[in-house]
Amino acid sequence: MKVLIILAHPRDNSLVYSIKNEFEKGLKDSGHEVNTLDLYKIGFDPVLRGQDEPKWSEETQVYTEEVHKEMERINEHDAVVFAFPLYWSSMPAIMKGYIDRVWNYQFAHAYGQPITMKLDKVFWMATTGATESNLTRRKIIDFVGHYFNVIIADYCGVKNSKVKLFHDTRSKELATEKHIPEAYQQGLNFDKW
Repeated sequence: MKVLIILAHPRDNSLVYSIKNEFEKGLKDSGHEVNTLDLYKIGFDPVLRGQDEPKWSEETQVYTEEVHKEMERINEHDAVVFAFPLYWSSMPAIMKGYIDRVWNYQFAHAYGQPITMKLDKVFWMATTGATESNLTRRKIIDFVGHYFNVIIADYCGVKNSKVKLFHDTRSKELATEKHIPEAYQQGLNFDKW
């Protein structure tokens, strides 16, 4: 399987990077081809401007070169993995802007009409400083699962979508003893779900 990891974290010494790196090792060890797109390093512009707004009266949509390039990049892969810190129970602005601009009308959604995105699988990997009990008590786990798996992935025709929250990331012990090895296992077993 050819997998694209889309990364959204401004620091390459972050836990998000470490989790992404271990996940990538697991993918490669199980025979997958992996590419990483670091949204901060490429300077991706997350702002949806007029030229990337859908033209509802046009039969064919024409977006900016940057957006078309990213649409092509996605269609060169079988799966996309998003790696990011959870901010306010959602993704960072740069990643939300990527979804807004690239998963655009006629590519990822078309209100029931055919789309051109060929994605089979999406995996959302997020870190959060909150404890699992805090996330559960506030129903954040349910909300995040519904938001990423149903509101985004299912709406865009991606039926195979999964969320993994690496919680309580302020604990260095938990991060090194549990999260890093678990990220590797998630990559190693990526084709088993």
